[in-house]
Amino acid sequence: MTAILDGPTHLTTDQTFERVHAMARSSADHPALKHPFYELWMSRALDADAVELVAKNYFARVQRTPIRIALAFLHMADVSTRAETVDNLFDEMGHGSAAKVHSVILRGFLETLLSRLRGHGVSLDEVRAPILPSTTRLIEESERLFSSPHPQKVCGALMAQEWHAYPQLVYMYEGVRNYRHLFGLEEFHENCEYFYLHIGATEKEHKVHSLSTAAKSCSSEQDVAQLEEGFTGYLDLLAANWTEIHEAIAAL
Repeated sequence: MTAILDGPTHLTTDQTFERVHAMARSSADHPALKHPFYELWMSRALDADAVELVAKNYFARVQRTPIRIALAFLHMADVSTRAETVDNLFDEMGHGSAAKVHSVILRGFLETLLSRLRGHGVSLDEVRAPILPSTTRLIEESERLFSSPHPQKVCGALMAQEWHAYPQLVYMYEGVRNYRHLFGLEEFHENCEYFYLHIGATEKEHKVHSLSTAAKSCSSEQDVAQLEEGFTGYLDLLAANWTEIHEAIAAL
């Protein structure tokens, strides 16, 4: 008798999109977003040492976002998914203007906030707060995920990055509002450009692109399993980072 080899279980286009969309929505219930750090951050103004700790570690990982997206581009096989990813990268890099690169805008805001808290000029490079081990691990392990030889795993990590980003930025902005008293009213909103860029159109568009990119990369159950591995892997790294930041604030 000839043995029947198990092959890939194929999915229709509609089945794939439904599975991938459900996976993306599940990020809302993951500890990367349902985390006590956000409750603390939004509940009250923290002291300068705590804000420095958050700022140093948050910026360390956010500034690597274009690197992750570029790695995703390099490790994708489909031309249409690459095109969508380039559009994402173009946004992150300020549409070609160095002053509008998202990490540059974020650095400006964080340094202004820390300067107001300390009562003198503060550079993030001079902040004494440590880069925590989970931050280093998040940067290194996420870049491995985005460099996977499996395009589906890469697309899963990218989808996790984009689908967690919008609610996370909403939570971070709500916490930032606890420091409005350090600014004039208009001045505060002028300095919040980083948050408004993302809470407005940018992250919504990135979510749509990442969902389309992920769905196009999958045609079988095996593909979806690889996608989920990248998706969950990135969210788990984020959750572990927020946990260590939260614990470090409590220890101050």
